[in-house]
Amino acid sequence: MNQSLGIMTLTPEVTNEYFLEIAKQSLSYPIDLYLFSPQGISPLNETVEGFHFDRVTGEWEKDAFEIPEYIYDRTYYQKDMKSRQARAVVQWLKNQKHIRFLGYGLPNKWHLYEKLKQTSLAPYIPVTSLVADGKHLLNLLLKHKDIIIKPVDGAHGFAVYHLVFNQQSIVVRTTKKQGIIEQSFPNEDVFLKWVDHMLKVHTFICQKRLPNLTKGNAPFDMRILMNKDHKGEWREFQRAIRQGEENGILTNISRGASYLSYSEWKDTQNSHGWDFIDEELTSILEEVPILLEKHFSPLFEIGVDLIIGDDHSLWILDLNSKPGHKVVDALQPGKLSTLYQAPLDYCDFLSSQSLSSLRRGDF
Repeated sequence: MNQSLGIMTLTPEVTNEYFLEIAKQSLSYPIDLYLFSPQGISPLNETVEGFHFDRVTGEWEKDAFEIPEYIYDRTYYQKDMKSRQARAVVQWLKNQKHIRFLGYGLPNKWHLYEKLKQTSLAPYIPVTSLVADGKHLLNLLLKHKDIIIKPVDGAHGFAVYHLVFNQQSIVVRTTKKQGIIEQSFPNEDVFLKWVDHMLKVHTFICQKRLPNLTKGNAPFDMRILMNKDHKGEWREFQRAIRQGEENGILTNISRGASYLSYSEWKDTQNSHGWDFIDEELTSILEEVPILLEKHFSPLFEIGVDLIIGDDHSLWILDLNSKPGHKVVDALQPGKLSTLYQAPLDYCDFLSSQSLSSLRRGDF
């Protein structure tokens, strides 16, 4: 009898290329594939309204079905009512003993920081503060002169602000669809009013801006996509440099950045010290998934964002349990079929393990 695997996302789109390619690969597996939103679930009778991938027509078909035994969670939450309702349903799902998630996700950026600063990864975690109020943020800015603030539960570079203090004013920059928006505050009072307004919308963390600019003044970092293979073992799947726009703030691809292969990037840099950086990187990447699963929940994939400082120091900037996959398409399209098979392989692996031998997520 086939296993049932559901891809869960807030807005299920049958045209989504990643989901469609997984679906096509599923025809070679004893797995029936579904696509649905948490909002399509009726907890009362444990059924879902969504899409079922028809093994005959090779297309997504509208359907009502029982909640799949395995769930690949690709849900990104916003601040709206729809997201709040979805979050509650997902929490209920995670508590159902007969349903397994491929990955149970990570807590917000602040909880991640608090835990990781107590582990062997502490030397690679930038000092981070939870912004208490406007005065607190102003003091951090006066101390560091150049800081970044971002929402504790943000993704895709949303609501990330770059703040600079100089003698004349406080300059705040952020990235919108139309490019960089800059605002200058002539005095502290006007700035504090703006901060108080922002803090009503988001809870922010604050970090001193790390030196991650190219000679052309473009921000860059490293994105490493890791996932589990058919034996349930972690592997590094793709490594890339992400380079943002000149004078920009973000390296998110959704905000106009581009990918470069790590080897090409190294060739353009000072050759001194790369062997040491590579060794350190290897050791960080061995530790990251083990520590995350030890302190939080079982995972299937992780996006690891690192900064290489001017002095070749390494800093873990972000860890994401629902990473994007465009990096593979951009740099190594030959690996795409393996990428699309990965959730199916891991589902297959989970189905071969007894429920009691697998640790469930921590809720």
